[in-house]
Amino acid sequence: MGFLGQGLLEGMVVTARNFVGSYFDKERMVTVQYPEERVQTPENSRTFPFLVFDDDKDPAGSMRCVACKICETDCPPQCIYIVMDRDEKGKPLQRPKVFDIDLSVCMQCQICVEVCPFEAIKMDNDYEKSQYGRFDELVEHLPVLLKSNEYYNKIKPTEATAVDAKLKLEKEKKAKKAAPAGAKPAATAPKPAPVAARPAPATAPVARIAIPDDAPFSPEQRQWLSGFLSAVGGSGAGVSPATAAPTSAGEAPAEPPAAPAAEAAPAAEAPAGGWPWHDPGLAMPQRMDLAKDTPLADKLMAAMAQTDCHACGYDCRGYADAIAGGAESDLSLCLPGEAETANMLKKLMQEAGKA
Repeated sequence: MGFLGQGLLEGMVVTARNFVGSYFDKERMVTVQYPEERVQTPENSRTFPFLVFDDDKDPAGSMRCVACKICETDCPPQCIYIVMDRDEKGKPLQRPKVFDIDLSVCMQCQICVEVCPFEAIKMDNDYEKSQYGRFDELVEHLPVLLKSNEYYNKIKPTEATAVDAKLKLEKEKKAKKAAPAGAKPAATAPKPAPVAARPAPATAPVARIAIPDDAPFSPEQRQWLSGFLSAVGGSGAGVSPATAAPTSAGEAPAEPPAAPAAEAAPAAEAPAGGWPWHDPGLAMPQRMDLAKDTPLADKLMAAMAQTDCHACGYDCRGYADAIAGGAESDLSLCLPGEAETANMLKKLMQEAGKA
């Protein structure tokens, strides 16, 4: 059993040892003369969010943020406020006009970073955010939030390098997808003559593949699937003779072989993204005009913001198909499109008798 005050003396010995040792061992010199001296923050530390841009010459034009509002929706303390930018004619632009973060409410949880599909918002290492006021002074606006990708690579080199590699790979994939589509016309242009000289193939009478009336599809979906499968099977590869439904007595003669291919051409191109209205720079009336003679699912897609932000849980095509097929009943999930999209979706569903 120790004597009275032994623990106190042992503690004082430890303190004295560290005090004296700090003058000789730099590893034990933990006190720095802040703010003249600063300790470098670890790469995995985080404070508050900032927005990344890629081009130093055009920060506003090279923002990664497309104002999809996913971070605003998923933020637990609701400290993010976003308004999408629009031009003088009211066309939505893929960038925020207003992007505010209330630092007095932000709890530095990083959920906004995790849910962003565009790698646009990241966590900073800057901890010097003290202000004299507790309200407006602690709300950071878009110009202050914008920081370059070079800055991001400086404070978090490992993470930023991985993000850059991912974005580069996605860009290359998009370029590869676009290349065959752009090369097709050039490849087929020099071959006008063989069309007349081409012998009639065994599958020349391209059968119109009929979708049975009792199939679990709407009339528009049956029409789309019928045209798409007929176009795919037009070359005789990919659809067996058994797949083509037997035509009725008057159906085959009434439909010339060239008609199904011409009718199904847009549907065949749809998976590659060849929709003329899929452009966020087009206003709602322009998009709806381009889709006026298309099936319901295409009209529903044209009513959306065309950002493919996945805020609704789908891309624009998937959300439209889910609504048209009855798998999705919520018409207010397109956050970038706001009330304009929700109202148009409701109108289209009412016109189709599905509201």
